[in-house]
Amino acid sequence: MLPRSAIVYAMDAKPTSLISSFIIRFVLDETPVQPTAYHGTIRHIQTAEEINFNEWREAMEFMHRFVHLNDLEPPASPQSPISNL
Repeated sequence: MLPRSAIVYAMDAKPTSLISSFIIRFVLDETPVQPTAYHGTIRHIQTAEEINFNEWREAMEFMHRFVHLNDLEPPASPQSPISNL
């Protein structure tokens, strides 16, 4: 059996949450010379670090620095809502 102090500590221990929040701004450029293209800015709220991106891959790499989830990968199918048109 565990000592009483260990039991109390285990009951008081709360799981810690890691929160990462981002603001993503997309800009769509349309000119007669160039087909529609996007670029943007992504900002990590907790650190105020911000980068500009021209490809979604760059935004994903930035997010992966703070959140290590494979689920962040965009779908490979053509139905992906984010693409250079």
